[in-house]
Amino acid sequence: MKTNEPNNRDDALRKVLKEWHTDAALPPRFQESVWQGIEQTQVSAAPSMWGAVAHWISTILPRPTMAAAYIAVLLVVGTTVGWTRAHQTNARVNSELGERYVHELDPYQASRQ
Repeated sequence: MKTNEPNNRDDALRKVLKEWHTDAALPPRFQESVWQGIEQTQVSAAPSMWGAVAHWISTILPRPTMAAAYIAVLLVVGTTVGWTRAHQTNARVNSELGERYVHELDPYQASRQ
């Protein structure tokens, strides 16, 4: 069984880090580029619905087989929903026209409800 001794490791690490020095110079405008990177990360980390959709489109649609599959599914779903809505509307209109016809033939007949 391993025994973890985090205090001993932390102390050794702190000692090494205190002794470590570098003579390398930072590139020009290093701090500014770091803050710009942090700012861009924070802006892109805040997900929005349109950002998620744009990311999904940019990753999925470049693959032709996936794009064709999604378009086919969307066409089938759209056609099915359109046909169902049209069928419901036609049934309602036919029922109303039938009631109007019966009412024209016999104005005193009670309408079905």
